[in-house]
Amino acid sequence: MGMAASQARLLTLTSRLHDVEYKAQNIESQKIALATQKDELYQNYCDALDAKKIQVAFNNGDGSRNFVDATFATMCTYNEDRFKQYSLKDANTGKVIVDSNTFEMYKDFNTDKYAFAYAMIGMDADFGWPVDNDDGRYTMGMEIGIGVSGEDYGDGQSANGLFNLFMTDVERKVFDNHSTEDKLKKAYDNLTETCNSESANDVEKREALENFRDVLYDNYGSEIYKYMRLNKNEVTNTDPESANAEFNDEYPEEFPKGEFNYYVHLFEEIQAAGGCQEIDPQYEAGSEGNEWLNNMVNSGRVIIDVYNEDKKEWSETSVATSTNANYLQEVQDEADMKKAEAEYEHELDIINRKDTKFDQDLSKLETERTSITTEVESIQKVRDDNIERTFGIFS
Repeated sequence: MGMAASQARLLTLTSRLHDVEYKAQNIESQKIALATQKDELYQNYCDALDAKKIQVAFNNGDGSRNFVDATFATMCTYNEDRFKQYSLKDANTGKVIVDSNTFEMYKDFNTDKYAFAYAMIGMDADFGWPVDNDDGRYTMGMEIGIGVSGEDYGDGQSANGLFNLFMTDVERKVFDNHSTEDKLKKAYDNLTETCNSESANDVEKREALENFRDVLYDNYGSEIYKYMRLNKNEVTNTDPESANAEFNDEYPEEFPKGEFNYYVHLFEEIQAAGGCQEIDPQYEAGSEGNEWLNNMVNSGRVIIDVYNEDKKEWSETSVATSTNANYLQEVQDEADMKKAEAEYEHELDIINRKDTKFDQDLSKLETERTSITTEVESIQKVRDDNIERTFGIFS
């Protein structure tokens, strides 16, 4: 091979060698990226294994606990088998998160917790009594929300403003039936004294009113319910104890005290929070609901409140503060864990196959590089020998 041909061949081989080295560097970079992906995949897998879901306790019927996945539906709708009453609050707005029905009912009945509770158990349609005779209008008196016009405090002296309207028609009837009984009389006397006092402010009047109605409902809620069940299409049908009393069979015969009180407590929570806001229906129940609740609680965007039956108050709670994990708990999601494991193995297999392919490509490139290097060295040796021989001739 002549000098010119040798030089041309060397240039070609050098170009090929550079191309091989560039391809090898590119593959090495991709292998580094794969290693990073593998680390991230493993970390995500570990996170998935560590992830837990919130569960809430229900009564199996024998006092034992059955934990179910916590969603808005399982935590924040009425269920007599759940051990505790919970609410969810938006940490940003401070408002209670409710479903669309509760939201609409609160808009309509936001001045009276008992009217709200009756509306929530489906009796809002019977708040009116379509007769002209006031003696027959034993209704919830929804014109103002906490009473009906024309009521006074029994002494002929009506208080000014809102507080002269302190009983609905039904409540007045039941009160008249029991007005001499000690608990009720004491609460009523305190109400009349406070509301007719020139020194009492609106807050004190409101507290006296709420105390009176609480005593009335705590002691005679079942009787009030009987009047509410009366068939309001009958003008003379005003006494639930009469032989010819007719009731609306749409409503259960027994007063649903647990459910009624549940909504009374919910109203108090909403009032204290300054209102309520609707939850997106897609997050109310099911796996999406459980994922939403866990994410929102764990990120601090949603707060869980629980009602204490003994203290008669709401307070913030969490899985960590739930006594001995009796009512709320966090557990590993077996289904999610298996899903995470399957996804990890699938993605890891893809990465490993890519990595193996890169190793094979690198091996081929190394073989090619060795071959090129050997040929270059051979040509260079021939060239050097030719140069040395030529110098020998001329010298």
